[in-house]
Amino acid sequence: MKLSLGHLSNRNLGLLAAVAIALLFFWGLGSVPFLSVNEARRAVTVREMRDAGSWLLPYMNGDLYLSKPPFFYWVGLVSTAVLGSLSEWSVRLPSAMAATLCCIATYMYGVRQAGRQAGLFAVVFLAANGGFSLFARRSEIEMLLTLLCFGALLTAWHFIFRQGRVVWSRLSYVLLGCALLTKGPVCLLWVTAPILVYALIYRDARARAYLSDGWGWLIAVLLGSSWYAAVSLDQGWGIWGSIINEDIVKKIDGQGAEPWYAYLLYLAGDFFPFWLIVFVRPRAFWAMIRSRREAAMLLCCSLLPLLVFSFFTEKHGKYLLPIYPSMALLLAMHWSAVLEGTKGRWRACLATIPCVMLAGYVVFYAFVEARVLAHRVGGLEQVAALAAGQSGQKAYSVGEPDIRLVYYMGRPVESLTVAQLQGESRPTGLLFVQEPLEPQLQGLISCEVGEVKPYLSPKRAALLVHLGAGCH
Repeated sequence: MKLSLGHLSNRNLGLLAAVAIALLFFWGLGSVPFLSVNEARRAVTVREMRDAGSWLLPYMNGDLYLSKPPFFYWVGLVSTAVLGSLSEWSVRLPSAMAATLCCIATYMYGVRQAGRQAGLFAVVFLAANGGFSLFARRSEIEMLLTLLCFGALLTAWHFIFRQGRVVWSRLSYVLLGCALLTKGPVCLLWVTAPILVYALIYRDARARAYLSDGWGWLIAVLLGSSWYAAVSLDQGWGIWGSIINEDIVKKIDGQGAEPWYAYLLYLAGDFFPFWLIVFVRPRAFWAMIRSRREAAMLLCCSLLPLLVFSFFTEKHGKYLLPIYPSMALLLAMHWSAVLEGTKGRWRACLATIPCVMLAGYVVFYAFVEARVLAHRVGGLEQVAALAAGQSGQKAYSVGEPDIRLVYYMGRPVESLTVAQLQGESRPTGLLFVQEPLEPQLQGLISCEVGEVKPYLSPKRAALLVHLGAGCH
């Protein structure tokens, strides 16, 4: 089977795609400062765990931070130790590596299901995807979680559909346990729930055997609960009350819900234009799903989490990232089938569009991203340079500090009010304050260490000043 783009074969196209994906995930990975608050949260927590020598209790800006389990932080600590320093590169590297492994697994599964052509399309659909490529280059939890959930599904599928030995089931539960240590019980919606729905619909004995694997569940529960138990013994069981309310209850039943179809819009944007293939020969698409149980499983893994998360109040596109490999595989299997029955210009178009999309994402992240998003990180490197020259001093800010400021100051930043700065017991150290200064703080200008301009916006600026004798 040949997929022609000029004189290139599947093999050559695969090599070109591998090079493009490597550039997409790794080129300039550490050249852009942390773009979001979430990125900085992960980096600050990794730094403070490293500095404290603690692998049990995560801290963020000096405060205990238990909202997320620590598996991502542990991987970040390993990456930092291997590379010898903590930086944008070392904290983002786990996500890039996880994305790469997801692409390799997607390609291999696609090849096994429908041939090399379908596998190649699947991996390109996954990489040339707005959400997937973004989080492959961010120091956030979601890409590592995606790898663990997809890995748990793949090993479960091998046990179910390939009559694999029980070791495959146990390996799936090991990965599920690691996913529990990455984002908690919600990972069951991406792994266990779809397999359960499939087992109920098709009455598949192997799927039921997987779900009834007592030793597997014991492994997953012991792994997934180990950190929670250790923290509870150290801090007391009551510490989880507020976290359950903030991270679970409010996300399910909070205020200001987006419309139920919000996730459909996210998916349409991320998978554009590949999802349009569903409207080409739709009967053939559904016939494929009805006739192939593994395709039906892919559909369960794609639609069930989408349905459940659509009822949640708080909606973010990244919450569905673990279903992206399954969706890419489904679309690629149909895209490949349509291509085989198409000739002329339409065939050339279907063969070329994925390559063009992938090249476009590579160009964007290599040459455009830093310029387009410069306003979101402006001043952060200036802050780092100024703070580096004032080592050993405590840091403060007027009002609650942006967590990105905490990272680039290189130390915890305590918030102060204007009243505290006017009092006689005012602390000494470095103060970060945004301009224009309030009238009561005008005297601080004489103790300026440096001006940060722009600061997170083209029209905003800030000062770093030294608090001490003579500064009022």
